[in-house]
Parts: sequence; C-alpha cells; structure tokens
Amino acid sequence: MRTPVLDLKALQSFVAIVETGSFTAAAQRMSYSQSAISMQLQRLEDALGVALLARTSRHLQPTRAGRETLGYAREMLRLSSELQQRLSHSEIAGKVRLGLPADFALYMPGTLAQFAERHPQVELEVRSEFSVTLVEQVAAGDIDMAIVTRESKETGADLLRREPLVWVTAPGSRAHLRDPLPLATWPRDICSFRAAATAALDATEHPWRSAYESQAFGALRATVLAGLAVTIAIPTMVDPELQILEPDEAGLPALPSIDIRLYRGSGRATQAADSLAELIVERIRN
Repeated sequence: MRTPVLDLKALQSFVAIVETGSFTAAAQRMSYSQSAISMQLQRLEDALGVALLARTSRHLQPTRAGRETLGYAREMLRLSSELQQRLSHSEIAGKVRLGLPADFALYMPGTLAQFAERHPQVELEVRSEFSVTLVEQVAAGDIDMAIVTRESKETGADLLRREPLVWVTAPGSRAHLRDPLPLATWPRDICSFRAAATAALDATEHPWRSAYESQAFGALRATVLAGLAVTIAIPTMVDPELQILEPDEAGLPALPSIDIRLYRGSGRATQAADSLAELIVERIRN
C-alpha cells in the first residue's frame, strides 16, 4: 500500500492553528475560511492516522503526536521555501531597509545572514529604533518594513508571534519585596513593555516607582543584576544570569502577552523586500 504524500498546505494550517491557539485566528492568518482550516487539519490527521490536537475548555493543545508532527511540519515548510528560493530564475537585486527595536537586533543575525547568502546582490540596511518610531518611519516610506512590539489588544500588521511578558529579577534579589516596587524600564510613552507593566500595577493598586530608565536593555539588565530593581521582558530576552519571577509567588500582578508584528509600507514592495519579509515570517513564527 502506497504511503500517502502529506499536503504542505495542510501542514501549514496545522502550524498556524498551534501557534495562534484557535481555528479562527489560524484562518485569518492563512486567509482561509474556518471550515477550510478544519478540513485541512482533518485531511492531515487522516493521512497520519493520529489525532494532532486536543481540545480543552479554553485552549487547543497539540497531542503527543501533534508535538512531534509540529517539528517536522516546520522543517518541511522551511525546506519548501528554501527550495523555491534556490530555484528562482530571477536574480534578486536592489536595496531593502529594515527597522528593528535595538534589543531585538541580538536575535536577528542568523536570519539576516541567511538572507544575504540567498541574495548577494541585495543591499540590506538595518536601523534600530523604538517601535513607535519604526511604525512612523514605515508609514512615511523611510524604511520598507519593521519588526515591532505591540500590545496584543492592538491590531494591524502581520502577527509573527505572541510572547508572554514576565517580571525579571536577579537570583537572590529582594527588590520585588520593596514598597514601592522599583522598576528598571524604558522611557515613558515609547515602550509597550513598560505600558503593560505599569497598567497592571496600577490596576491592582500596587505601588511602584521608576528606579532606572534607559533605552537599552543591557543597561536595565545591569541594574537588575545589582539588585536595585526588577524589569519586564519576554522570555527570550532572559539569560541564565537573570531569573523570571512567578507573579503569585512574588506578590506581583500577572502580565499580558505582547505581540511581535511585521509592519510593511503601503506602496508596492520590491521583490527583494518581499523575499526578506517571507524569510522573517518563516524564521520568527517558527
């Protein structure tokens, strides 16, 4: 009996469902109807002969087989995209201007190196600014696209991934027990991390003060390591020298999630810009 060939679109739909947590959000990401997403998942489960998702009262969770399938699905989609790029007959050239929050630049070298290898004729220009500034620059046409952070309640642009915000301290530090709570944060009105944290503190009437402000996470990190304050971050920013505080144990309010989104200009994009955007979506979502 011939082994069925797996449908890449069905794999892509499965990945979207897991990453967004719902059929509705996955359908929006894929520009499909919800029924089409459900049919593709059913087709994939039939081909594999296993259930890939378990439905709880509030969430969709991958089963054990689903978690294993997820890794293979992401790799198959990556290879498919890479093959298409390799076999493209047109040599892409030109210039692409990308905006990044300064603290995200640490996580992008691999993606940018891969883009440079694929398209050696493209001149890539990267600018680091705060998210609010980058959105303005995209709208003004000063840059082609920008990866920015936004509160999850906001809309617009392409959702790359959703990350939980966490309270961060140094191991052994008691800064979180002080009253008012000393915060090491980015300046007011330019950082969604700070806005979300201070809103949560104010909503629970938890006293706080700004102990240290900087535009660079490295400076905030040093203040936290010295035991002078706590800060806010996403888990991928927390290195082994720092420690995530559990809100219930630390007596702090729970924090919302934050969106990482890709903003693009409204004009017609160049082939080089399209190629970079596709790679960013592929790498960051996965």
